[in-house]
Amino acid sequence: AAPIPAAWCIVARRATSRREMKLLSAGSLLLAAVYRASAVTPVEKVITLIEDLKTEVETEGVAEATTYDSFACFCKDTTSSKSQAITGGRDNIDLLSADIADKTAKKEEKDAELAKRKSDQEGLATDLQKTETQFQKEQAVYQASEADLSKAISSLDNAIKAMQKSKPAAASLMSIRESVERSLALADIMNLISEPKHKAVSAFLQTGTTVDPVDPTYKYHAHGIIETLDKLLVDFRAEKTLLDADWAVAKKTFEDTIADLSKKMDENKQAMDELKTDVETLTGDIAKNREELVNAEAVLKDDQLYLKDLTEQCEARAKDWDQRSSLRSDELTALAGALEILKGKVSGLDTQVNKRALLQRAAPAAEPSLKTVAPHNASAPSFLQEVIVMQGSGSGSGSGSGSGS
Repeated sequence: AAPIPAAWCIVARRATSRREMKLLSAGSLLLAAVYRASAVTPVEKVITLIEDLKTEVETEGVAEATTYDSFACFCKDTTSSKSQAITGGRDNIDLLSADIADKTAKKEEKDAELAKRKSDQEGLATDLQKTETQFQKEQAVYQASEADLSKAISSLDNAIKAMQKSKPAAASLMSIRESVERSLALADIMNLISEPKHKAVSAFLQTGTTVDPVDPTYKYHAHGIIETLDKLLVDFRAEKTLLDADWAVAKKTFEDTIADLSKKMDENKQAMDELKTDVETLTGDIAKNREELVNAEAVLKDDQLYLKDLTEQCEARAKDWDQRSSLRSDELTALAGALEILKGKVSGLDTQVNKRALLQRAAPAAEPSLKTVAPHNASAPSFLQEVIVMQGSGSGSGSGSGSGS
């Protein structure tokens, strides 16, 4: 006897979907058709339904596979791009961090250099001020000395000229006495005249206004005084020449020192301005890099979270796909097994049942009950009996012998 397919029992136990309900309906239709002994072969209708159901399962499997393949490609591509973005983000963060550290170190060096240059600038300014003050003082001393010597030279020159006249007037001697006295005082300060000569010249000037210039005694003394004044005039001129030369050297030294200090201050100021510009640029770059670093860290964190969520979703979907694929494979295997049995074994029994049903309809006697129908072949139980036996046993196989009434 042909047993009810084991795959049919599997489908009946898993009757949770619309397709499986269709399969059970087809099975019920098969049993009902057997009892009705229809002229149309029910098994063929069931086979058609199962084949349609199998085609539907396969079609839906292909469609779902296409959708999953697209999703799997999305997972692969997005995971790759996000992984690259995370790697690039980390590299960018490392570069920004290194750049910030480098520029911070440079800024600290330039700040230190700027502070030193500010101190140097203050020192140069102090030196310049001191040099200019000393220059002004020594220039004032020179100008005073030069004025005294120039006046003394002029006074002595005038006195000598007045005394060399053949008949100097008393008024002339009176006018030169005061200037000569000042010249003598200067000469005394400068150690250019001895004290006896200083007294002799002063005595001559004091008495010169009361002596007759033609007197031989006056002429004798006047000659000696003129010689003294000539020598003193030479000394004054020599002193002035030396004073001018010394001042020229001192003046050049002061001017060179002032120019050098001013140049150093200008160069130092220019360097300070450049350092200030560099510090401002570095400060701006550091601030910009820190802002970019914060943004890069935020983007990296978002990418990492996104990749984590994407990985979880892709893994969950892959697991679900594997489970659904396994269930679909089992379902297709069950349907294929059912079709194999229905086409190979049940179809023949269905044909025999239909033949007996036709013979019974042709007989004039009343239709016997199910229990009084005698088998036409004792060695080949009817399909209906097979079904009844299998329903009663609840197993996947039935008895191999038939019975009559």
